[in-house]
This record gives sequence, C-alpha cells and structure tokens, in this order.
Amino acid sequence: MTTANDSVLVTPGSGATIATHLAGGKEHQIVMVADESGHLQQTLPTYNWSVPAAVVGASKLYADIFNAVGSGKVLEVRGLWAIPKSDVAVVGVVAVEVGLYRTSAVGTGGTAHTYNGGAAATAHVITPWDTVNAALPAQVTARAVPTAGATISALFWAQYLSTEETNAATYIGAFANLLPVGTMNQRLTFNAGEGLLIKQGTVAGVGSLAFLGLFTLV
Repeated sequence: MTTANDSVLVTPGSGATIATHLAGGKEHQIVMVADESGHLQQTLPTYNWSVPAAVVGASKLYADIFNAVGSGKVLEVRGLWAIPKSDVAVVGVVAVEVGLYRTSAVGTGGTAHTYNGGAAATAHVITPWDTVNAALPAQVTARAVPTAGATISALFWAQYLSTEETNAATYIGAFANLLPVGTMNQRLTFNAGEGLLIKQGTVAGVGSLAFLGLFTLV
C-alpha cells in the first residue's frame, strides 16, 4: 500500500526539494498522481479473480464473491471479463445471457477460491498482482458454481455472449469488459455484507464460460 507520505510548503529557498524537468528552456514540476483512495496511481493493492470454465445452463450460478461483515474493507470491482471456452467445438446459434447481481448473503457450496495458488486454468483462484500485497481478509471469499446462498438483492444488468467457437463475436467478447468503464462513474463497490453474483438467464445455450475479475480492497 503506497500513499503520499509527506507534504511541503513550496516556498523558494526553503522546504523539501521538488523534482523538476527541463523542457523548452524552463523547469517543469514533476508530479505523481493519486486517485481518490489516496494511493499513488498504480499502487493500490490489486487482485485478479479467475473462475474456471463451466458448462452453460439455464439459471446457472457461475460464481460469487462476497465481502462479509468484519472485513474492514470495501471491495471495488474494476473489471470483469467473460471468456468463452473455444478449444472444444459446439454448435450454437443463440447467445447466453449473463446477469450481474448484488447479493446480500454469501454463497454456499461450489468450489471455494484458492489464494495465490493454482497450477492450471481449471483452478479457481484469487491472485495478488504483487506478492507483497496483504492477504485477503478471511471475510472476503469467492465460490465457483455455488449451489445455494448468494441471495440476490439487486440487478445491475445482463449481457449476451456468443459461445460458438467459429463466431468472431466469441473472441471479441473475451476482450470486452462487462463493466462500463471510461466514464466518470463510481466504481462497482461492495461494502461489508454485500457481494457480486454472476448468473445465467433462463435460456440454456451451449458451450462453457470462464470469468476473470479484477478488484481492489480499500
């Protein structure tokens, strides 16, 4: 965790030395950008959440992540990508609905995540982007294909994804963030007692979907 550790009075002849760079015959002050969390840009501890591929199915629960009371953290999801499994041929002409929901209870059953481990793409893992990042609080947990719990409290939105391996949209979708980013909106935020559920719609479809999430804890 890196936050600004000092402040100075910018007064000629006194105070701390301020970094500058000579350009066009003038010295320009060098700055380091901090985001609204107070962390210097690109230093906020970040984690990826890798959910292995699961066969699609009507109303299937693909995965949930939950920030239980007592974590002392706010979980912010920065990105979420659906990754159609395209190394096995399928025949499909309709897309699969993938809904994102806020939950008010932790999921149960399924496969719990492993922290900073896993040796194959079939593993359900949460991995820090820097090994010096603090380990997750015990209250932050995730499940692949939960069988119960994960009580839905609100819908964010649903999207429709191609899973047929010869359809160009299948590959384009794998690189498309399911979250609307690039606007001046709030981040997708989960306070204590809240979580995120990835759930399929009522049309069965064909193929398999994996997911990649990117989140921070503040």
